[in-house]
Amino acid sequence: MEEYELVNHVLRIIDETAYRFAARRILGVHLAVGGCRVFDFDRLHSVFSDAARGTIAEGAELSVKVLPVPHHCQNCGDNFEATKSDCPCPRCNHLHTEIVGGEELRILSLEIEEIAA
Repeated sequence: MEEYELVNHVLRIIDETAYRFAARRILGVHLAVGGCRVFDFDRLHSVFSDAARGTIAEGAELSVKVLPVPHHCQNCGDNFEATKSDCPCPRCNHLHTEIVGGEELRILSLEIEEIAA
């Protein structure tokens, strides 16, 4: 279900942006996704391809960058990034750190083919 929700959200933003910039079509979509989000990359690409069919984004290339997970050490107060959810603090090696993000979704950029003036 996560892939469908993500794709629907992205396509809504694509439609709004395409209208605002008088785009003829969308050639590429570049996303950044928080490292705590769990989804299947192959399925995400498939769902995007299917959902974009018949829209301005049909045939657009989707690229996804997974962002590191931000943590906060409850012992020394250090903030750091990691690639997994449970990891010790790199400063004090304390095991009790908390995740303070990692659920974000950002559209980094859209490659737009504009309507010729």
